Amino acid sequence: MKTIYQYLFLGAFLGMAGTAMAQDSYDAQTFVNSDLNGTSRFVSMGGALGALGGDISVMSTNPAGTAMYRKSDAAITLSGVFTNDNAMGHDKARMSFDQGGALIAFDMDNPSGEGLQFVNFGVNYQKKRNFFGNHNIGVQHMTIPATNGDYYLLSQSFQIADMGNWAMEDAKAASLSNDYDLYFGSLLYLATAKDGTILVDMLDDDGNQVVDQYGNVKYAGVGAEKAYMEKATYGANIQADLNLSFNVSDQFFFGASLGVYDINYDRESSYQEFWQQDDGNGNLKTYSYEFNNWYKTTGDGFDVKLGFICRPIEDSPFRFGVSVHTPIWYRMTDSNGGAVYYKNERLAYVDNREYDYHFRTPWKFGFSLGHTIGTNFAIGAEYEFQDLSTAKYSDVDHYEAEYFRNVNRITKQTLRGQHTLKVGVEYKPIEEFSIRAGYNFLSSPFKQDAFRTIGYDSPYTETDYTNWGPINRFTVGLGYRYKGGYFDIAWQYQAQKGDFYAFDNSYLKPTKINNNRSQLMATLGFRF
Repeated sequence: MKTIYQYLFLGAFLGMAGTAMAQDSYDAQTFVNSDLNGTSRFVSMGGALGALGGDISVMSTNPAGTAMYRKSDAAITLSGVFTNDNAMGHDKARMSFDQGGALIAFDMDNPSGEGLQFVNFGVNYQKKRNFFGNHNIGVQHMTIPATNGDYYLLSQSFQIADMGNWAMEDAKAASLSNDYDLYFGSLLYLATAKDGTILVDMLDDDGNQVVDQYGNVKYAGVGAEKAYMEKATYGANIQADLNLSFNVSDQFFFGASLGVYDINYDRESSYQEFWQQDDGNGNLKTYSYEFNNWYKTTGDGFDVKLGFICRPIEDSPFRFGVSVHTPIWYRMTDSNGGAVYYKNERLAYVDNREYDYHFRTPWKFGFSLGHTIGTNFAIGAEYEFQDLSTAKYSDVDHYEAEYFRNVNRITKQTLRGQHTLKVGVEYKPIEEFSIRAGYNFLSSPFKQDAFRTIGYDSPYTETDYTNWGPINRFTVGLGYRYKGGYFDIAWQYQAQKGDFYAFDNSYLKPTKINNNRSQLMATLGFRF
């Protein structure tokens, strides 16, 4: 009969040779959401140009906004992005190429003012999302008080021990044979490395084997007194839009954009737990382990965006706009892995092979208002909605249909409808100079008490998750125009708080963290 350790190493082999399905609702919201990004004018007005139009970046939100152009335009935008922390060897700041595009306006030479006035064609590269982020986290509340005045220790290993026990119970219930049927995923393999003596222990404090009432061997966790985590994300979701728009009678504006997307997302982390234990000579000694993880996603996709703007009163500059974005259909590839270190020695390592799958984002709907006063003042407001719970994973070959049905079910239970509110103003004290300000609000994607679900057969080697709250973005900017050229600058500050959990435990209180960052950007453009 094979020992449990032989099964664990068999599980490691299956985990590395099998599929690397590591998708879940937390990654889904990462790939659905967008930054406030584009030209400096677009950003400094909070992105609230859906009805005002007249900016290259508006083709990514309301494609009809480019129909406001009466001249051709070309622009390029660079920025610096700044976070609060260094992590995993990554600096606090990073340069970014955020936008580059051009639009050609074709005058239909219709002097009557009725019918088709302009047909405009544009193309724009834009960074839909910059994944750059660093976090250094001192995990709090690793101990909880007991009724006798003592305290209990919490640990990542208790969650993993439960997973191991569930796996064995399921194997027993299914009457699996002792040959090749019992499967443990990557996380359990790492946790039970070197005869199970590091993260998940099969011995109690007296060195005896832990068994249940029926004599079955059980896993038990090793309590930790404190923990620390470093985590870094980087990469980007790049968006390229091909846009066509129409100006009809200077009163009705129509537009469509074909979006093409390219994702490159990397995540790496290092988690450490510390505990004290008798060294066998009656002395307490501090022990620790280090759990390193990495995860990578690449992919490409496409969508279609439709937009409409109307001036309902012919002699009034007031206008409203509506937009509809189809889902983005992605084909994506994941790979991941992890390693456990103890006393600076690497005890175990897994490196899961790449796995292809499909991912579909939700539909998105927008409504916007815009108004100008003379040629000196403009104000815009915009609302968008998307239901993140409808995001959907699927397999390329329909081979793992049951797995993805379960992931999609959990996504519905974890994510919810998300609201975005944008407002922005622009004032020109003189014709050549502009002052701008904006605000952007994005509601939390998570339902209350959401948590990451990890199966015992999963290739995931991470147990941490963060329930992020809403995002508040504050923007200001300046613009200068001379003849056909223009130069704009913008500053954006993003504030977001989240509840971080190093592992799933009903007694673990969240550690409060933030995802605050700022961005200073500049756009150089020319109208002709």
